[in-house]
Amino acid sequence: MATPTDELTRDAIFEGRLLLDQPRRGYRFAVDAALLVWFARGEKPARTCVDLGAGCGVVGLGLLAAGAARELVAIEVQPRLADVCASNAALNGLDDRTTVIAADMLEPHDRLPPAAYDLVVANPPFWPVDKGRLPELEERRIACHEVALTLAGWTGRAAELLHPRRGRLCAVFSARRADELLAALDRAGLSATRMTTVYPRADEPAELVLVEARPGGPGRLEVGPPLVLRGADGGDTAAGGAILRGEFSETLRARGDRRTA
Repeated sequence: MATPTDELTRDAIFEGRLLLDQPRRGYRFAVDAALLVWFARGEKPARTCVDLGAGCGVVGLGLLAAGAARELVAIEVQPRLADVCASNAALNGLDDRTTVIAADMLEPHDRLPPAAYDLVVANPPFWPVDKGRLPELEERRIACHEVALTLAGWTGRAAELLHPRRGRLCAVFSARRADELLAALDRAGLSATRMTTVYPRADEPAELVLVEARPGGPGRLEVGPPLVLRGADGGDTAAGGAILRGEFSETLRARGDRRTA
């Protein structure tokens, strides 16, 4: 089990209600992970959740901490990140409800039966390999670019795992590739049902999209109000700040600041 070392930092999210060790160099989580936890929560907890490409575990563990999922299967292809994810589950008292799989999500696995999961979440690589300069560090290359996992790959895998009636996929992706995402979901047999665009500032182009999709043919897509993260003064907007503080979940707020525990 990983522990803080010179290679890891211990960072807080949701005002310390979730603590996460993550690589000092390599792939580190960003605001998109917190936004996905907020977006993916449902009216009632998902019985079973799969985090595709879990990294250090921020999204899946965030959903457990927020009471949005009862059990988590976190799959991560990079061994160091999978080890850190398991350590973070224990650090936050969530290991009894978390299974970490260090494997390629596209390969069959007995802990990933098809058509069995209520919720699948994904914060996948945003960029094709021919888009921009690839990061020098392999860990960042795999996490940020489609060197090991394509858009068609993870949307197709999500479709296989989702329960045909109650299952839903929630993902965060680059707004510049929103059209590609919607097309890929359709090809995988998933229908986009809810979408929110995320803007760094009100006068800047959208940077992210948060999308929910469900098995089945085309349905009615609900496009929510835009989410603007920062105001003209550079500070958090009321909506953005409330998400980053974890105010969307009473269960999360009740955990208290674990930095002082």
